[in-house]
Amino acid sequence: MDCSLDLLCILCGRGGFGSAVIKVEQGGNPTIHTAQGSVKAKFVIVAGNAYLSGLIPELQAKSMPCGSQVITTEPLSDELAASLLPQDYCVEDCNYLLDYFRLSGDKRLIYGGGVVYGARDPADIAAIIRPKMLETFPQLKDVKIEYTWTGNFLLTLSRLPQVGRIGDNIYYSQGCSGHGVTYTHLAGKILADVIHGQATRFDAFASLPHYPFPGGHILQVPFSAIGAWYYTMRDKLGI
Repeated sequence: MDCSLDLLCILCGRGGFGSAVIKVEQGGNPTIHTAQGSVKAKFVIVAGNAYLSGLIPELQAKSMPCGSQVITTEPLSDELAASLLPQDYCVEDCNYLLDYFRLSGDKRLIYGGGVVYGARDPADIAAIIRPKMLETFPQLKDVKIEYTWTGNFLLTLSRLPQVGRIGDNIYYSQGCSGHGVTYTHLAGKILADVIHGQATRFDAFASLPHYPFPGGHILQVPFSAIGAWYYTMRDKLGI
C-alpha cells in the first residue's frame, strides 16, 4: 500500500489505516512508513500519547508513560447510588495523586486512581484501588467489585500538555497528564485551526516550557516514584 493524503493522524502508534507505524520521515510531504506500506501526507498529526513507543525521539525525553487503574462495582440500589453522588456528577479529587469516579448508566460506581510509573500493569488492581474507594465511600464495604482494568496516559514534568510542531508540517499534541477527557476536545480544535492557518491558540500552547524528567530514560521511573511517595505523604498529612 502506497498512497498520498492531505492529512494523516497517528493515534496509539497506528496510522490512518490501522497499520502499525514503523517510522516517520520528515520532509516537504512527510512519509509515514507502516507495516503494510508507506503513506505521504501534506500534514501529519501525532496524537499517540503513551502508545508511541519511542516513534518520535524528539518527544520521548520530556514525557513518560504511566498506568492508571480502574475498578467497577456491582450494580447499586438507587438509594445507595444517590448517597454517593446525588447530582450524578463525574468527580476528580484535589490530591496530588488524584482519584476520579462516576456512576455508570446501570448504577455501578466506576472508581479510578493510582499511578504506575513506566506503565506496568499491577497484579491485583482491586487491592490497590478498593481501599481508595472505601476511604471515600465507606458505605460500599460490602459491595462486590465486578470489573477491573488498566490504561496508560502520558505524563509531563509540569503536568501541562505538550503541543508543538516538528519541521514544517508535523504537529503533535500529547502529555495530557491524566486530564485528556476534557483537554483533547480543545486540542482537536487547536490542531484543526493551525492546519487551516490560524495559529494563535496553537502558538500559545506551543510556547509552554517543557523539561526532561530527571534521571533520563533509564532512571526517570525510580526518580518519579520517589517523588510520588513524597506527594502521597503530603496527601495523607494534608499539607
